[in-house]
Amino acid sequence: MDGVAMGGSIAGPYGAAAGLVLGAFYGLATADSHYQQINAQIQTEQAKDKELEAQIEHEIERQRELEAQLSKTGNPLETKKREEPQIAQRDTRETKSETRVDNKKEEPATVASLSKKDLAPNPAHSPFKNVEVKDANGDGIPDLWIYYNPLKPGEIIRQEEDTDGDARVDTWSYFNNGKLVRREVDTKKTGRADTVYAYDNERMAREERDENGDGQTSFRAYYQNGRPAKVEKDLNNDGKMDLWIYYDATKDGEVVLREERDLNEDGGVDLWSYYEGGRLVRRDVSAVGLEILSKQEEIPSFRVDPQAIRHPDS
Repeated sequence: MDGVAMGGSIAGPYGAAAGLVLGAFYGLATADSHYQQINAQIQTEQAKDKELEAQIEHEIERQRELEAQLSKTGNPLETKKREEPQIAQRDTRETKSETRVDNKKEEPATVASLSKKDLAPNPAHSPFKNVEVKDANGDGIPDLWIYYNPLKPGEIIRQEEDTDGDARVDTWSYFNNGKLVRREVDTKKTGRADTVYAYDNERMAREERDENGDGQTSFRAYYQNGRPAKVEKDLNNDGKMDLWIYYDATKDGEVVLREERDLNEDGGVDLWSYYEGGRLVRRDVSAVGLEILSKQEEIPSFRVDPQAIRHPDS
């Protein structure tokens, strides 16, 4: 901004524009090392997110294989129960035919022999169930389905929920070694997930949303230690991110450090805004961005509402 004042005093409005361009280049060349460190942290977090996604996909594939094995393997107790009525009916017919010849006093001995010989003993433990169905809100309608690992009874691998009581599943949660790693939510009642939360050690790591229902991610947030570190947003719904907001993940709350804006939809940054203590202290613009902004009455603000990136874990 000093370049604007100097250029304006020397060459009028045209000099002010030239001074602003020179100031922009100077600001870019003297970027603070603190912002470089934040970018390095974001890149590291993105790499961790990709690795976590690969683990999630591997876990989902493993769950499918386990369910397929479970469906192919019949329950021996159920098979035995289906066979018992046939045995009982056959032995009952034989008992009746013997009763016509023998004395009635022999009937109790025959019945006792049948009950001891042919009835299956009660199992010491109840058979393992892969799926547990619950009624969480007590309205008499199932609204929670918990899927367990067939090889590790008690370990949850997936959970499906109807959270709004409309008898349709709207939340899918996936677990790895008993820990939550991914949650998908249908917030628009379309039958498919439009919001996805990824977790690292059961803490929020990434959030993605399809805000327009077109199947494309229009909002993405990255977290460090459960706090927002970076937000990306597609403002014009063209399928490409054009707003990036960086936060100070070392402090509580959403403390903005820098905003970047793509003004001409080419994927590159044209406008940089820097903040200290929540206040704008500097703004740099490229030559292309300067031309675009010169046609506007004021520079638009694109700050994201802090409440928009909050997600209380349930």
